[in-house]
Amino acid sequence: MKVILTTLNAKYIHTSLALRWLYVANKDQFDISFKEYVIKEDILTVADELLQLKPDVIGISVYIWNVERSKRLVDLLREKSPQTTIILGGPEVTYEPDFFLTNWNVDYVISGEGEFVLGELLSALENNNRLDIDGVSTKDHISRVVVKADLERLTTLSSPYQLDEDREHMKNRLIYFETSRGCPYQCQYCLSSLEKGVRYFPQQYIFDNLLYFTQSSAKQIKFLDRTFNLNRAHTKSVFDFLIDNYRPGLSCQFEIYADLLTDDSINYLNERLPKNYFRFEIGIQSTYEPTNIAVNRKQDFELLSGNIQKLMDGGKIDLHLDLIAGLPYETLDRFRKSFNDVFKLKAKELQLGFLKMLRGTALRRNAGKFGYRYNQQAPYEIESNNDISSGELEQIHDAEHALEKYWNSGKFKRTMNILVETYYKDKYFELFDEIGQYYNQQNYPHHGYRLEDIFMYLNNFLVSKDIDLFDELRTDYYLNFKIRPHGFWDNKIEKKERKQLLYQIGNDKPFLKKYGLNRRIIEKQAAIDPVSDNEYLLTIFLQDDNTVDHLFIPYIFTEK
Repeated sequence: MKVILTTLNAKYIHTSLALRWLYVANKDQFDISFKEYVIKEDILTVADELLQLKPDVIGISVYIWNVERSKRLVDLLREKSPQTTIILGGPEVTYEPDFFLTNWNVDYVISGEGEFVLGELLSALENNNRLDIDGVSTKDHISRVVVKADLERLTTLSSPYQLDEDREHMKNRLIYFETSRGCPYQCQYCLSSLEKGVRYFPQQYIFDNLLYFTQSSAKQIKFLDRTFNLNRAHTKSVFDFLIDNYRPGLSCQFEIYADLLTDDSINYLNERLPKNYFRFEIGIQSTYEPTNIAVNRKQDFELLSGNIQKLMDGGKIDLHLDLIAGLPYETLDRFRKSFNDVFKLKAKELQLGFLKMLRGTALRRNAGKFGYRYNQQAPYEIESNNDISSGELEQIHDAEHALEKYWNSGKFKRTMNILVETYYKDKYFELFDEIGQYYNQQNYPHHGYRLEDIFMYLNNFLVSKDIDLFDELRTDYYLNFKIRPHGFWDNKIEKKERKQLLYQIGNDKPFLKKYGLNRRIIEKQAAIDPVSDNEYLLTIFLQDDNTVDHLFIPYIFTEK
């Protein structure tokens, strides 16, 4: 019996740890392999490729981002090969197996951690045994058990992180790694709230795999632990190991509960960490206490914001803070305050997400209590509730587009820092909201734009507000390029005049000597912009081993 496991990843750089666990747990007993695709690939081609392998069984891992495309894949597989057994697994199908068995033409649904359950199911199919397996549902029998795998038993398997077929691709892909499973918190909008308790992999198993990563070509490890810093001893042991085995070019990302950080742990990180080695993702979601109570989220914003500020002051860790729009009791005005409360911390990124009614969550079951209306198709994003209208959510969406382009991208550091420290101090949401509305008024596209365009759009917005930050915006623009760009402004020097000016500067030997330049660099790697009648700004693009340095040098032409 030949078995193929597959899924549709969101991007090529992503890897499916689930498929690898299922594979290593069953490869010694069955003729089993796995094949990953990307969600944008042609589904007909995917189906044909899978069927060319002549599988008897196809297992599909289903997530919120690929559920619609996975349904299309199932339909094609069933149409082209009715005799093939189809098994679904993954978070999207775990809590409502009856829905998928009723609405999808599949044979089995596995709920929960299926590493060993899959083997039981395949053995039963191979031997024509009666099916009565916890966590396995059919059209005739729905199992309400969400299975958990024995982590100690998992560690006796071949490592899913060290497969030969992955070795040469590690430098180009994101490595997902877990040191624990489960979550201690009960946030009503999150699937992790349904996983009671936290289980840890053995320490030596963790260290063996992390050592493999640090000695490989991997560039980024994303830890999947729901609250990585829940257990202080465990957290410190992993941090110690990573710091002791630091390799330049490798970064690690963790989900951190900032309330649990202590001054000792923060000082330890600020003192020992190499810069940019760790990235912390910190979910705040809302600063409104009635909202947090409604979704059963425990949070001390004063404590966590103080801890975040201490991490920021250390300057070692990139911080990514999360907010969710559309939570219960949070009106547009109250969301604006949550946004401003969190943005005030000036983290590198502020991720503004929109509430999704995930299958199985308590908030989805209690949607009527809060007047939720939401899209019935994945990703089940809300359309409105008792406290916020669809128009207001759309307004926040427009602000979120501006936030992504102008803050989270990191392309506008000088300009944005001045804006948020002066013109829009403590009115951060207002800044991105006004940019979003300006885009709509001018019919600018929120998606599909060139880099020069978004610089020009921001400049136009600032001009409409009588804010002159052109020099800072031009500097930001140049810092995004490795070679001399065209420019987004209108008063560019004509090509012939530019060549003449650069030729004259290239013959100014004292100037060249002062800055360690030469004529060729001036003529080939310099941009020139007028400051006044005889004063210019030179921007030099200096490249060395794939790195680029920028020199900004004022130059004054004097009469000879």
